[in-house]
Amino acid sequence: MTTETRLKVDGMGCGSCVQHVGDALRAQPGVEHVDVQLAEGRAIVQHTGADLQALTAAVERAGYTAAVEG
Repeated sequence: MTTETRLKVDGMGCGSCVQHVGDALRAQPGVEHVDVQLAEGRAIVQHTGADLQALTAAVERAGYTAAVEG
């Protein structure tokens, strides 16, 4: 079953940032689709059982801050 998780991402300022965040999230096990929204400062991740802490840690390793919304 696919789950959707929304992450609040701080520190993105350009299209390159969007690419870095998306690449970091897509590399995580269980991630099926990622939609990074620069204007909203958000990443929407569709996944099957991905570890939420691993998702936020991946974004932070890419140089941004992240937290699960909601």
